[in-house]
Amino acid sequence: MTGWKRWARLAVVLTLVLVLYFTVPVSFEVSSGDVVQLVVSLAALSLLAVLVLVEVRHQLLEDDRRIDGLVIALMIAVLGFALGFYVLAQRNPEQIVDLHTRIDALYFTMATLLTIGYGDVHAAGQAARTLVLIQMVFNVVIVATAASTITTRIRTQAEKRAEARRAAEADGSLPPPRRRHGRRTHRNPT
Repeated sequence: MTGWKRWARLAVVLTLVLVLYFTVPVSFEVSSGDVVQLVVSLAALSLLAVLVLVEVRHQLLEDDRRIDGLVIALMIAVLGFALGFYVLAQRNPEQIVDLHTRIDALYFTMATLLTIGYGDVHAAGQAARTLVLIQMVFNVVIVATAASTITTRIRTQAEKRAEARRAAEADGSLPPPRRRHGRRTHRNPT
């Protein structure tokens, strides 16, 4: 798939995931109580972790693999935590101070992910603090590994392109880069 088509596909998928985040209904009632909710949440979190780790593994094993799947998995993980915070705040508003909308939940999730912590939206209840702790561990273990993998992949691809360019310049199939001679970009007045 060509470059622009790949980026367009990635943009469409990320947009669909974002639309899904804002439209998924969360007002269902659980009759069996908090235990079922906890089991479903832990299962979803485990699935997110496995999804990201599978993508990281693919990145490490396949040199020609694109980072698209990993970017999508990371976005789904972030939105999954945001949805978890939103559901928690809807069911028990005292758990997270000033979290009222899905935007608030996404804001709080990103502030936690990026370790900014402005303090305007914060976990007050034990359930919310537990979820924040789980997100922190998830961020350190899973997201940091994925981010490192993305960085390594981008660096490796740039090195391969530079090496190919140097080889093409050396064998004469590519003209050398134009160099500016005699032009100064800064003139020292002293």
